[in-house]
Amino acid sequence: MTFKYSDGLMKRINYPFLSNLEEKISEILKSKDKVIISVVGPRGTGKSYFGKYLRSNGCGRFNRKMVAVIDDSVMWTDFLFFFRRKLRVPDKGIDEFNKLLHELPKKKKIIFYINNTPWTRLSEADILLKLYTDEYIRTERLRQRYGHQTEKIEKGLNSRHFADYKIKYSFLMEEKI
Repeated sequence: MTFKYSDGLMKRINYPFLSNLEEKISEILKSKDKVIISVVGPRGTGKSYFGKYLRSNGCGRFNRKMVAVIDDSVMWTDFLFFFRRKLRVPDKGIDEFNKLLHELPKKKKIIFYINNTPWTRLSEADILLKLYTDEYIRTERLRQRYGHQTEKIEKGLNSRHFADYKIKYSFLMEEKI
């Protein structure tokens, strides 16, 4: 089984929980200007691929121009209509992304932070989205990522799964992808 994705396949992938996520986002946007969603899960779950999907497709009725995705301390942003550029998000400890949030265009209402240790940057999020997948799928993804580097595969499989992600949140969603 292989898990390489083409851009065409990415547009056809359907995350069934997006409608529930969209409802929660709408609810939060009634009382706040921006929504922060922390996306967590074990290595090989598909967090980064989910982030790539969001950057390309948006989140339900919230188009991609309304969505910002921070993954591995990097955020891709649009400029000059159809160009994209990569912005490094400096690691400054728990800073709640205050400076970054003020510099984002007003149209960016939904910020996804993809990181397995969100407490290193945030003390709270509006939504904590815990992603998980079947272990055989996760194993195959890690094998694809690391090739024949069995040490890295084992490290990924044995990486800590946190029961408590040490941040406050208003909504918790646990979703299988």
